[in-house]
Amino acid sequence: MKLEDLLKKCPKCGCKDKTVNRDIEPVHKAHATTKNIKCSECGYVFESAENEKKK
Repeated sequence: MKLEDLLKKCPKCGCKDKTVNRDIEPVHKAHATTKNIKCSECGYVFESAENEKKK
């Protein structure tokens, strides 16, 4: 997701706050993969790992 996409409002509720959920690798604690990016207010999913696999 690009920086300008992170700054956009949620299409459902208009909130600008987003939550990034990540899976931290158990062996290398500094490495993580993004599970999804969603709106903090309503839970609208902007981007998910499942969507990236389909591309």
